[in-house]
Amino acid sequence: MNEGLKSALRKGGRLIVTIECAGLRDVIRSLGSERMTFRDQDSIVLRRSTYVDGRTIGILSNKAAQGIDRGLVGRLKDEGAIVFVRLEAFVDQP
Repeated sequence: MNEGLKSALRKGGRLIVTIECAGLRDVIRSLGSERMTFRDQDSIVLRRSTYVDGRTIGILSNKAAQGIDRGLVGRLKDEGAIVFVRLEAFVDQP
């Protein structure tokens, strides 16, 4: 992950994750935390709780996996599916 994104999330920034595949899109909103380490190189997790481990990139998310658009999930399962994932972090200025 980009160091600027990590820095924004460690400052408690807002995270917007957009997942797009085959014309369908879903958006998940989360928050960052100073406790995030971004240590895991193989997977990322958005959490509805405040629990943080090395995979966590967002907490207090507005959706769990079961809340993601089921049509999109179905298309993600297709062999050869092309998936676009955009991570955007925003830090509120004082």
